[in-house]
Amino acid sequence: MYKEVSTKVTEIIFEDEKIQLVKTTDGAGKAILYLDFLQRVFVNDTITINITATALGLGTGGWDIVTNVEGQKNIEIQGEGHIMKARYMPSQHTVLSVEAQESPYHSLFEQSFQLKGDYILLAELHSMLPIIYSMVKILSQSVSMAIIISDEAAIPLRISEHIRILQQDSQVYTITCGQAFGGDYEAVNIQTALQFAKQQLQTDFVVISLGPGVVGTGTKYGFSGMALAEWANIIGALKGTPVWIPRISFADKRNRHKGISHHTLTPLFEFTYAKSIVPIPNFQNEWDTILDEQIQTNYADHVTFEKHPITKVESLLKQGVTSYPLELSTMGRTIETDFAFFLSVASAAYWLLEKKRIV
Repeated sequence: MYKEVSTKVTEIIFEDEKIQLVKTTDGAGKAILYLDFLQRVFVNDTITINITATALGLGTGGWDIVTNVEGQKNIEIQGEGHIMKARYMPSQHTVLSVEAQESPYHSLFEQSFQLKGDYILLAELHSMLPIIYSMVKILSQSVSMAIIISDEAAIPLRISEHIRILQQDSQVYTITCGQAFGGDYEAVNIQTALQFAKQQLQTDFVVISLGPGVVGTGTKYGFSGMALAEWANIIGALKGTPVWIPRISFADKRNRHKGISHHTLTPLFEFTYAKSIVPIPNFQNEWDTILDEQIQTNYADHVTFEKHPITKVESLLKQGVTSYPLELSTMGRTIETDFAFFLSVASAAYWLLEKKRIV
């Protein structure tokens, strides 16, 4: 299915140098325009919008996508570089990738690279990023972080309101890799994104995650989070240590996500060869028993899992998850309704900062 409609712009909700958010008379009533591809619009302009996701009521919807502006012809948006992203799509465009021959960083990638035992944080859900950031800032205002965004979910990073907020902090850097684009820096793959983050940006810690719009199908392997196994194995091959943020919830009604979600257990147990650390909060209630049983069951069922240590986190600053400028939620649930999820993300961030002796 693909569906477009013509509509009019009734209001400019938000705009910066990369996007416009506009109200419209049709579709979802709101749309996002990427200034990488189209020129700026104004109230009463007629535009064409892709309403496929919102018409189907999908989680990747919410905003229609502007695909054309009436009267705009011979569009040319200036930019550097020759590495094509969104390849063979109508929106394909070039970026200046950090590895490219014309990049000032090109010589960096002519060298071999190892992580030398460094810990890299892995986050399945985009909603984990502001929790990590809040935890970091409540513990130390001086910490710098690099966020690597892979392309298994949203490709344009600018759709993320969280990223727009985090990029206001001069100590936060974003790197988009694969087909994803719109970060502070562009990279070809996870390997070179890690190399750039560690050798050039030299940030205190690195997290790899996805943009909004992850896919789940209710099947054993059919979900975006399977990418975490690949990331972990890349980190291991580079002599680093993956640190998994466990997806934990006792509010999700779906049995496969109760306790430690199978979105953590399956890629970690069955596809991850690199030794990984899994920090889990000590809830000090009946939740601990459920998590322990899940862990022991998977220790028994998957021999290779024995190399992945589970570490309990005893100390945590809860105010970290409430200091963010927007109300935080995951799958529509807030900290009040899904405390376990928020605590688990914050605990993993706390463990990493403590391990690196940043706090």
